[in-house]
Amino acid sequence: MKKYIMAILIWIMIIPIAILNGGFREYILVKLGILARLLSGIILSVCIFAVAYFLIPKIKNCVKRDYIIFCVIWFILTNLFDLVAYIKDGGGFADLLQSYNILTGNTWLIVVLTALFAPIVVMRIKAVKNRSFET
Repeated sequence: MKKYIMAILIWIMIIPIAILNGGFREYILVKLGILARLLSGIILSVCIFAVAYFLIPKIKNCVKRDYIIFCVIWFILTNLFDLVAYIKDGGGFADLLQSYNILTGNTWLIVVLTALFAPIVVMRIKAVKNRSFET
């Protein structure tokens, strides 16, 4: 159980990064027009992966199943966070679903997929690195 709480706490560290990224998009990148959303999504995805890369390995004694559960937790929390933001702004679940539409220039799908897969990808990268050091 402690492992999963640690994974949640690591995910919580992404929240201020996401908020800062949103501000950066709205105040700086907005000048780039439609590219603003694309760049913002890519920046946030890179940040999510970086957080996972540096912090997920700090959770000790994990097996593959743990990393898969981390992935699911991060996916659910990411979507819940966004849904709460939509509700706070007077929207709802339909708005969350619309944010998945990449045809509108929205890169939310990339962000969510990064949150979903980052822990397991980090596990794989670390496993490959460890094998290369053993030989």
